[in-house]
Amino acid sequence: MNETDIKEWLTLANHDIDTAELLVKKQGHADMIIYHIHQATEKLFKALLLKAGKTLEKTHFLDKLLAQLIVAYPVLEGIKDEVLEINLYLPKLRYPSGDKIEFKEAAVILEKFGKVRKLIYKLI
Repeated sequence: MNETDIKEWLTLANHDIDTAELLVKKQGHADMIIYHIHQATEKLFKALLLKAGKTLEKTHFLDKLLAQLIVAYPVLEGIKDEVLEINLYLPKLRYPSGDKIEFKEAAVILEKFGKVRKLIYKLI
């Protein structure tokens, strides 16, 4: 486990969290709010994978990262629904889809992310 790498992942995750929260406060772009929530979740997961002594692979799929983490941290089953809901937005965030994400929807996702964040911070 490289403590410096873990701290760097956490720092980057916190930047995404701060950005999402600022955008919610300013009622900014809903797609960017969810994008930063997704990024923060991914980075928190990667920090936790490093803590567990796992090798990081390049992926943006939260479900795949979560499946790896549950082996080491079964308690993460408790956030599976929230993570899978955040992960559903990945295609909409990466490619034009014609679907518009509403601000209220993004604010709800940020609330759900709070549960994910809280549990990950307890484990780290």
